[in-house]
Amino acid sequence: MTKPLKLKLKDAKRIAIELWAWCEETGKKKEDWPDWEKYGRMFSCCPLCEYAIQFFDGEGGYCMHCPYCKVYERCTNFGTSYENWRLSKADREDRKYYAGKFLAQLKTL
Repeated sequence: MTKPLKLKLKDAKRIAIELWAWCEETGKKKEDWPDWEKYGRMFSCCPLCEYAIQFFDGEGGYCMHCPYCKVYERCTNFGTSYENWRLSKADREDRKYYAGKFLAQLKTL
């Protein structure tokens, strides 16, 4: 695993919103986001994961430090907006829809 980028919380949230606004607009996969060149690759292609993993001490998992998980639940739980987006990768319109739902949640953090 590469060393975390040491993102500040406000920067992780801002970058996550930029990423998911692009996903909603294009219907493309987050891995294809052109701004990874600008910000650098991040753990799980997620600024919030990148933020959270810098606090991982080997116990309890890094998700406990994720600002999304603190408000909602693990993004990978069945039925979450993110998981629905991930599972809908074959359909661009579904990806846009679920990316928009996930983006709306991110904006509340």
